[in-house]
Amino acid sequence: MPAFNESAHLGDCLDALLEQRRYIHEIIVVDNNSTDDTAAVVLDVRRRFPMVTLVAESERGVVHARNTGFDHADGSIIGRIDADTHVGPGWAKSILDFFDRRLDYAAVTGPIHLYDSPWAAPYRAFVNYTTKRKADELQVSAASGNNFAIRRSAWQAARGRVSLRTDLHEDIDLSLCLYRVGLRIAHIKSMCVEVSGRRLLTPPLEYRHYVLSSYRTWAHHDLVCNSLRRLLIADMVLHTLHWPLTRMLSTCESRILPVSHSDTSVESDRRLPSVHNVEFAAAASGK
Repeated sequence: MPAFNESAHLGDCLDALLEQRRYIHEIIVVDNNSTDDTAAVVLDVRRRFPMVTLVAESERGVVHARNTGFDHADGSIIGRIDADTHVGPGWAKSILDFFDRRLDYAAVTGPIHLYDSPWAAPYRAFVNYTTKRKADELQVSAASGNNFAIRRSAWQAARGRVSLRTDLHEDIDLSLCLYRVGLRIAHIKSMCVEVSGRRLLTPPLEYRHYVLSSYRTWAHHDLVCNSLRRLLIADMVLHTLHWPLTRMLSTCESRILPVSHSDTSVESDRRLPSVHNVEFAAAASGK
């Protein structure tokens, strides 16, 4: 769980996870240079639940915090959520059950609802409606980092490919790196979470940078198409339309966007040989 100045949300996030500790080996919070009481909140919970671990990552950026957390984890399945995520009942068990049954998948995600937002109820209805019309398990091209789990063997296969650029969406980048090495991501209905609606309060001009980062990430993998352009434009327009009313009705504060506007770092392309599904299945089953 990457965290930057998340003391206001971490307590509820950890409480939801600890209710499912029967199915969770460890909980790792990566403090990414917080200036508030983020570390203190984690250490207070750790005194009561030693399975909670605090790890520091001094290099700013969600991608660096995520990599540190993933590399620090020692389980065969690595969960990934944000510090404002509330996992739903049965979240952890549904992940373990899925990976036990489906060796042909490397990662998994699920439905995402909102809380602390004036649009929480209609958004939940929309998600439930669209989810109901889909299969219980289906393949998707990318997964959101606020509700994600991956096999350790898959992370190791993609680790050398992930970009360190902070102007990209690290969750989309990782998803597309998995795709590049022949590994699949599933969406399952039983893996539900709620996340804060803080991002909906982002001013439209600032939100534009967030959407451009999405485009930039897909372009980084040479996977941009016209349908993606239309989708991102529609996202920006919809956000601009609802933002004034959202700002008036909301009681929460806006969040800092998890991507920078640009990244001038020079990064060489790293390529790994493709991993065939048979090889992955063997690695996942410990053979």
